[in-house]
Amino acid sequence: MALGIYINMKDQVREALDFYGEIFGSTCTDLMTYGSIHEEDGPEMDEKTKGLVMNASIQIEGDTVMFSDTPDFMEFIPGNNVTLVLDTNDAEKLTRYFEALSDGATKIMPLQKNILV
Repeated sequence: MALGIYINMKDQVREALDFYGEIFGSTCTDLMTYGSIHEEDGPEMDEKTKGLVMNASIQIEGDTVMFSDTPDFMEFIPGNNVTLVLDTNDAEKLTRYFEALSDGATKIMPLQKNILV
């Protein structure tokens, strides 16, 4: 099981990828924009929003650091913008971890498959 870091930013992911990539000698190979996906029930997006980074990652010393821009239709709260990501194919173990970590916590979203998997 891998543990990844997910950082949400306000319109700065491309600059962050360049910055960290230069320092750590890493290149993003999986950049996906909000405009590259189509969700039938999703919000309307202007051209600026379509160009924002929905998901991108770089490797830093063997660890995956993922990034996402936060568009205007989502709330961005500095200080609450870093998430740890457990990456495993063991659904039973993941469910057990999720339930234990969720006990008494505020769930932002349920444990579910997403479009990045």
